[in-house]
Amino acid sequence: MINIYKRAYEIIKIIYERPNKFDIKELANLLEVGSKTIQADMQKIEEFFDLKEIANLETTANKFYFKNINKSIYGVLNSLSFYDYKLAKEERLVIETLLLIFVPNYITLASIAEFMYVSRSTVISDLKDLNDFLAQYGLSKNSQPNIGICLAGPEKDIRNLFVSILEKYDYLYSLFFHQEGIKKLNFAETKVDDNEKNIILQNLTSEVEAYAKLNLTEYSFNMLVNYLYLALYRVESGQHLSDYQQRKTDVKNDFIERLYLLICQHFNLVYNESELAYLKNFSSNLIYLKKNNYVDRSKEIVKIQTITRLFIMNVSESLNFPLYRDYELFKSLSNHLQRIFNEGIINTSEIDEINVILEKYDDIKKIVTENVDILEQYMNRAITEEEISYIVIYICASIEKMKTQKIVCNVILICNSGIGTSQLLKSKLLERFDFNIINVIPKHKLKDQLNDQVDFIISTVYLEETELPYIKISPQLTDSDFLRMKKMISDYGHLNSIKFDKNEYAEIVEKLKPVVNDNELFDVIKASVKDFFAKKNSVPLSLSNLLTEEFIQVDINASTWQEAIQKASENLLQKGYINENYVQSMIKNVEQNGPYIVISEGFAIPHSAIDEGSIKLGFNLIKLKDPVVFNAGILDPIKYVCVMNAVDNEKHLNALFNLVNLLQISEFKEALNKAKSSKDLARVIEIFEKRIH
Repeated sequence: MINIYKRAYEIIKIIYERPNKFDIKELANLLEVGSKTIQADMQKIEEFFDLKEIANLETTANKFYFKNINKSIYGVLNSLSFYDYKLAKEERLVIETLLLIFVPNYITLASIAEFMYVSRSTVISDLKDLNDFLAQYGLSKNSQPNIGICLAGPEKDIRNLFVSILEKYDYLYSLFFHQEGIKKLNFAETKVDDNEKNIILQNLTSEVEAYAKLNLTEYSFNMLVNYLYLALYRVESGQHLSDYQQRKTDVKNDFIERLYLLICQHFNLVYNESELAYLKNFSSNLIYLKKNNYVDRSKEIVKIQTITRLFIMNVSESLNFPLYRDYELFKSLSNHLQRIFNEGIINTSEIDEINVILEKYDDIKKIVTENVDILEQYMNRAITEEEISYIVIYICASIEKMKTQKIVCNVILICNSGIGTSQLLKSKLLERFDFNIINVIPKHKLKDQLNDQVDFIISTVYLEETELPYIKISPQLTDSDFLRMKKMISDYGHLNSIKFDKNEYAEIVEKLKPVVNDNELFDVIKASVKDFFAKKNSVPLSLSNLLTEEFIQVDINASTWQEAIQKASENLLQKGYINENYVQSMIKNVEQNGPYIVISEGFAIPHSAIDEGSIKLGFNLIKLKDPVVFNAGILDPIKYVCVMNAVDNEKHLNALFNLVNLLQISEFKEALNKAKSSKDLARVIEIFEKRIH
């Protein structure tokens, strides 16, 4: 029998949500298990998907993705029966608890066993641990011979237990209500069936959202509706809250009070102050999105740049083309989107001409359209066809430009097999790759050859610790070596670009001098040429310029994402780079817009508008002792929080660009995790940033 279980469930979601992103080793690191365990998981998933005719599990360059999808992956995951999903003991305790919460009076052990597709003896063996689990919340179970068991304890504690299950085991709650066995259980009699009740609660919540001009994030909306369903069920079963006091919170009281009043009216419930107080306390942890007809986004450039970066990353993955390497695309598209977000498309006279140009780029336009949801969420409106066309122009221009550029790699080849083998391997490499092989040397000569011009090392032998990345290959250069080499080039190569010699300015001026007779005009031209070369040769601030040892802290304690942002801000606050308003504005930004600031697994970059209290350009990075949850789905929990405060549209741009690119390199993240001190982290950032230039 082929079963899905928790880790396999997580792997399916990861691969579906991030196709072509993870290989066996990366999945093993992410899930903190061995590679052989993941290999066995992948075989089970492949067999299960084949048996159920769901999709085909495929690989490209050893990265997994699903192909020929016949059924909704989310639909399958959310409706797995406990016959197909094997519950671990911890999960069984949660399902047993949910049964006690939702089944009035007593439920027999045989019914529990049948519901979970396990034996009655398995349920009996769970009873002691179930007691311990319930005791953590001040609850217990009552037992009656030949009748079964039921839940005992204050209603307040039962609600707290349910909320805890929603927060920690939301996937199990979804599976619980999709079981066929749910229909056999004697839920309390109500005037409407459970599906209809759920739809009514969703509609009432949406109605109040519209009235209050608020939007909950998808996660918070589902949490609220699920709690309301439980509260409604308990009240209709005669289990009311009493003498419950509301804590002082920043909850949006008008929203919650109106919602509760509508629910009471619709379901003919008696108004209960304790129920409302609990609902308000529960709602204090919900996250809201902004819903304004117009927002002046001219000061929100960092937010726009972050969202632009995420959009480019998503399009890059969909196209399987490294658009994320194009700094000019990032810069120009950010500025263009800022104009769209503020003003919309003003000049529509050239739309027809643009659409003619785009006829040969239909496939790219389709992919851009599929990825604009992140922009639409920020704008809180649909992106128009005309706006999409302009965005596609930027993407296509970047693709055409990058096709004409070569990725240049300066490498050192290490081979201990003699001159003949070394030269043969060098010849093979140059046949297949556009390398600049600086030198071919034996291993013991490596230290003498290292310099800032080397992008990475190719070696036929294992190397001990070296600051430069290296790839070990076979002297025969196998297909596996070829695929791994392509990844090294993608990670560490650099696009060739026009570089201007420092003497070119003088040479051009000398050539112009005999041609331009007017001295005043010549002075203007001379000044313009000088300004041109000054801008071309100017070196923008790098990430390592901003994240020095002084602006990095490690082993920081924080229990919530809000506290993590505050801790990451303290150094900049003390040094006068920001004021307290900027800190509160960053927190409010997440509350209103959701966790879009989480740009990679485990990494968040809080920021706010430049007029909210940013005084001087600065970055500050903290490494948390224990990760915290930002409600960012599979990107949670967050270990690194890097506060950014910009002062204009450009000074921070290169550093942000490099940071996002570095976070695509698994070796960079591994090096961050191994770093023990601020000095170590600063060194890692400096080394890896040099490698991508």
